[in-house]
Amino acid sequence: METIDDQHYIDARETLLDSVEALGPHSDAVILVGAQAIYVQVEGEDDSIAVAQFTYDADLALDPDLLGDSPTLVDAMGRAGFLLYDQPGLYRRESGAQVDLLVPQAVGGPGRRAARLGVHGNRAAMKVHGLEGALVSHKLTKVSSLVPGADRSCLLKVAGPAALLVAKVHKIGERLQDPDLRRRDQLPKDAFDIYRLLRAIDTAEMVEEFRILQAHEISSPVTSEALSMFQRLFSTPSGMGTELVVRAVPSTEDLDFIAASSVALSQDLLEATT
Repeated sequence: METIDDQHYIDARETLLDSVEALGPHSDAVILVGAQAIYVQVEGEDDSIAVAQFTYDADLALDPDLLGDSPTLVDAMGRAGFLLYDQPGLYRRESGAQVDLLVPQAVGGPGRRAARLGVHGNRAAMKVHGLEGALVSHKLTKVSSLVPGADRSCLLKVAGPAALLVAKVHKIGERLQDPDLRRRDQLPKDAFDIYRLLRAIDTAEMVEEFRILQAHEISSPVTSEALSMFQRLFSTPSGMGTELVVRAVPSTEDLDFIAASSVALSQDLLEATT
């Protein structure tokens, strides 16, 4: 069974809670995405595979239509000790704690990387292709501290599992094309996070959400792209996604079983969504 024993991950959850408090005036616009959202979605599920949940930062998607004008995002984060770093949307504390403020590319305005957010400026958040589903499918959820004995939590919109799977597939596809090997080092973890979702979330539930994403004009294009990539990457034992899942697992595990399980779950989802 997995246990939350990585202090970095515990600290990342505290960073998330701090950033949500800082963005309180804009809470309606904030949606949890990324690894922490996946771990919230699979929380309480039985998982006998010895791959610990871990992440070192917090990823928050923003809905520009729901953002207020005051305080500005940079000011709100700055008051909590998070300073805008050297790229749009990347905020850090002196301790190294990091929060990424992200805007789905479809609603991020013109330009290549920086979201255009009016009074908030052009560096407050980064545009990301593949996050569009988070705007369409999310649920208000209690997210709690991982500090033993702590009584701290927040209510936060959390992206749905299908929206998270779409975003992860796009992330993997993008990083497979990236010549920066440091960015590609995280690919096994990203692939295994997809496997976590496939194991934990009932296929019928995932399919219902996919239909919602496919029917919405904002999320439909990235969802179709993701399903096509997902088929190439995860639907066969020789697919790169399947290989990445296996790479994430200790050699003490039954790697053939992991690969077969990942392929079977992927095929079930693909068959049900076509």
